[in-house]
Amino acid sequence: MTSSQVNAEVLLNLGFVDVGKWRLKDDFITYELDGENAVSNRILLEAPNAIYAFVREDQVLYIGKTARSIRKRYCRVLSSWWIASHEPTLPSQHKNGDCGWGMVRIFVFTPITHLQYLDFEINLAAGLEDSLIREFDPPWNGKDKGRAISEDAEREEEQETELDTPAIAEADLSSCATGSILASFSVVLGPTYYKMGILNPGTDASRFLGKDGEAIQVKFSDGSPTVVSKINRSANRTGAVRVIGQNSQIARWFQTHFDEGEIVEGVVLDEHTIVLVCN
Repeated sequence: MTSSQVNAEVLLNLGFVDVGKWRLKDDFITYELDGENAVSNRILLEAPNAIYAFVREDQVLYIGKTARSIRKRYCRVLSSWWIASHEPTLPSQHKNGDCGWGMVRIFVFTPITHLQYLDFEINLAAGLEDSLIREFDPPWNGKDKGRAISEDAEREEEQETELDTPAIAEADLSSCATGSILASFSVVLGPTYYKMGILNPGTDASRFLGKDGEAIQVKFSDGSPTVVSKINRSANRTGAVRVIGQNSQIARWFQTHFDEGEIVEGVVLDEHTIVLVCN
């Protein structure tokens, strides 16, 4: 692939999603989610083991990954001192009031279904990041001598810390109100559900959930890590929702807290949030 062919469109064809843009607030760069799927895309920012890219017009400026979540990673990446170290021209443009922050788009890649080798999951984001950096050679991935570096190399130099930046918190779209429950459901853990982590909230609960293909987060009452998955409305003939993606994590939670044949209770908090409850 030639240099003229490696552009933003290539990332979109790989499955990256254009979720929003930069927004300047005081001395920090935060982000603004936009487009018709902005609410659903908010969930993608919570997925661990994800890749993100900064794009201006058709040029890919930076590619990075995070093992935590993109939202948390932004606490470090989208601070003015970090941008200054990667793009010296931007601070001077900022002083002149002509920085064009809103022209920088944010692309994210959150592989919902993980690859496996035998019984071992493969972190697709970790393997893909290095290859993308080599191919795209993004200018903001280079340092003093222009050599491209991965986010792992940056972590070796400096431990990631979450900055106390109110602007980052304000960037999140409104979340569900505490205690608001749109619907409740129960799932009988038959053999397939129990072993594979299948999750069908049922027809009634599905009326309150999002569209086919949109992201959904499955939370757990015991505080286990949230699972970011996708809504599938074609698996069931009725159009009811089936949660597809990262089901092995749901299965492990089932097997930790329940026996096969028991019943799991769940609630729908909003179009893209389910909570499973354990006794």
